[in-house]
Amino acid sequence: MLTIINPLPALAAYKSDDVVYPLKEISKLECRFTNYKDLWSNCKEKLPVLKTKDYSKYIKQNWGYNKYTRLYTVLWGASYKYGWDVWYGGHIWTDIATAKWTPVYSMAKWIVVKSKFDKMLWNLVVVQHEIKGKKIWSSYAHMSKIHVKEGKKLKAWELLWEVWSTWNSTWNHLHFQIDLNTPFHPYYYDYKKCPFSYYEITEWWVCINELSNNTVDPLAFIETKWKILDNYDTNTFNYDIIKKVKVPKWEDFSIFNKTVYTWYAKADIKKVQKIYRAIDSYKGLITWNYEDIEKDIIKYQIKKGIIKNKNEHGAGRFGPKTRSVTKQDYIKYLNTWETTVKEKTVKVFKSDKVNKNKNKIQKIDRENIMSREEIEKKEVEDFLKYHKLYFNFKTEWGNIESGKTTVLNLKITDRKGKKFKWSMPWGMTFEVSETKINVFPKKLFYFTDGQRDIKLTWKQEWNTTLYVKIGKQTVKSIPIKIFKAGKTIYPKSSKIISPSKLTLWEKQTWIAIFKDEGWKNLINLEYGSTFKIKASDDNKVCIKKGSIKNIKKIYKSNCKESDYKNEIDFDYSDTVWWLLIYDYKATSKNFKIKVTNNYNNELLSEKKLVVKNPKGLDKKYAYTSEVMDMLEEWVVDWIKKGKFLENRSLTQRDAFNWIENALLKMQDESFDSETEEKIKQSLSKVQKAKPYSSKTKSITRSDFLDLNHTYLVMNDLIHNWTIEYRDINDETRKKLEKVFDKDTTWKDQFGHKYFRPDTKITRWEWAFFLSHTMEKNDQAQVAMK
Repeated sequence: MLTIINPLPALAAYKSDDVVYPLKEISKLECRFTNYKDLWSNCKEKLPVLKTKDYSKYIKQNWGYNKYTRLYTVLWGASYKYGWDVWYGGHIWTDIATAKWTPVYSMAKWIVVKSKFDKMLWNLVVVQHEIKGKKIWSSYAHMSKIHVKEGKKLKAWELLWEVWSTWNSTWNHLHFQIDLNTPFHPYYYDYKKCPFSYYEITEWWVCINELSNNTVDPLAFIETKWKILDNYDTNTFNYDIIKKVKVPKWEDFSIFNKTVYTWYAKADIKKVQKIYRAIDSYKGLITWNYEDIEKDIIKYQIKKGIIKNKNEHGAGRFGPKTRSVTKQDYIKYLNTWETTVKEKTVKVFKSDKVNKNKNKIQKIDRENIMSREEIEKKEVEDFLKYHKLYFNFKTEWGNIESGKTTVLNLKITDRKGKKFKWSMPWGMTFEVSETKINVFPKKLFYFTDGQRDIKLTWKQEWNTTLYVKIGKQTVKSIPIKIFKAGKTIYPKSSKIISPSKLTLWEKQTWIAIFKDEGWKNLINLEYGSTFKIKASDDNKVCIKKGSIKNIKKIYKSNCKESDYKNEIDFDYSDTVWWLLIYDYKATSKNFKIKVTNNYNNELLSEKKLVVKNPKGLDKKYAYTSEVMDMLEEWVVDWIKKGKFLENRSLTQRDAFNWIENALLKMQDESFDSETEEKIKQSLSKVQKAKPYSSKTKSITRSDFLDLNHTYLVMNDLIHNWTIEYRDINDETRKKLEKVFDKDTTWKDQFGHKYFRPDTKITRWEWAFFLSHTMEKNDQAQVAMK
């Protein structure tokens, strides 16, 4: 047991107006995992003052998860488990969370009586004061180093040293304590006077009088300007007299005659939760929600042999058999506890001064308090809410040759992309089978530039998983395949990743991933064999190739129309380092795509999607029929978010794209040799002119008629002209005679009288025009034959 040091040298009389808080400024909660010296001003704040007259009001704020319950991690008179359950006697000091290296100051003047390393409290400073004629001792623990020596005279606000985190403390915080005239400092329960276990002290407050008689709530001390000392007799050490220990008892055993489950009476659910927490089978809160305890009851049922698995009838239900077994365990718990307490109840020496202190401790209802573990979990969830984590193998992408070392790069940014340069809350750990892989480092805290490298050394061939955790929460599971050098691997299946629905003629980029017999992704493995990707009906695909360094660029690139095929053979060299990237356009409602192995024509994967019409192309609207024909013929394109955008003006670039598509379609059809040559020449001219066309400038009906006549009209056959437009000349009329007639004209109020050559042409008007141009070409070909 520690003893008081030698008598102190005389000091000048103490003036009460010099008492202050031990921290002037702290880190904001979201910044407390970063060193204080590295914090910007917007990450610091004055110490928020906790009003001790009503501790319980803070429990009601945001269900107990708020600035004060997170900042003051454990209160005077609280247990470590809950932190805020004042009156449970497990903690005779206050812990204040803040960043490492936050300056700590003496709360008042007097003299340093202890300045040393302590195996439990780490670097410790104890200062003796005399206030209102009474001696008290303030203690400051868990510091990084000690700035003052024993015997040093201090003033209020004099630097003692800085906050730190030690081996037995939960993250960085200041331990702040005030003792009265006790045999040693910092004081804790004297086992001879309080012969109970830590659990019994914190759960049943058996030594609550000793706590209240010999220590002072440091926050209440400062808040009341030390008037709280008027309630104390500090001249004699006050022992707690233990006459009779209150034994926990369950008066109402009727709950064991009721079935309790989800949505049953709230009072009954709380009783069940209390029973299971008493027998140490439930760690959660006492709430009305049965779902909070359901999983724990299932674990208990399996452990006791009541059920075999979680899917069995009655799993999680407080039913007859479960009640019977639970009742036996609960009675055993009560009997054991009472026996233990009786054995430890001892007679203590009575002091004339004992129990004369009038200090009262406010009790808080524990049922609605979040435990420290629950608060830690919520803090991790908050961190993940505002930050993004990226994991990338620098070279191998997860499939590694045994015996080699690879690097997994971790990057952390906030939601705006700014690099995370702080310490990680609760630490990030990397868990994996150590017989397969060596990991270094195994735990991370600090990030200097938003990223860290984790080195992984592979031992033997195997499939395994690397689990990345923050605190106890898994934030990433990374599957890993370790293979032997020189071994040829053949895919046994593949997975096509695509949307479940697609709009007709909508172009999308999809991927296919190849897998081994264990459904493990074949990443960075040069697998053997050749394969085929095939689209159903007239649908077509094109494969996009390139280096892994340019994968984003490859994914966003567009295939040439000539690259689209109904089926394509490929091998590993056609993939982007294991990933098959391809474009697909749905030109019919029968959508299906297959990937097969050419070796034995084995089906590796198949995907069928629902193909919808573009939005806005209802059958009752003008031009819908022609637009759908052109979509299915793969002539018109550009579907955006499921819409054809039919009323939008057509640009020069769109016009050349559509003319090119029409010519490619005509190439696949049967024409005489002279016409086929014309089509070939027109296609060459369009492809040369297209790069110079504007992507934004709209064109008129007259412009399109000229382009149409120049590139798409393949014969001089004149149709019977039956429409007399009033706004065109003879030259324009001759061009129109190749396309329009009395049944084929604009479907608007001017359609049979005015061509309106200067009007900007819309997308579906052009599709309508193209449809009839190609139809007239077919008619002319038949007439010529």
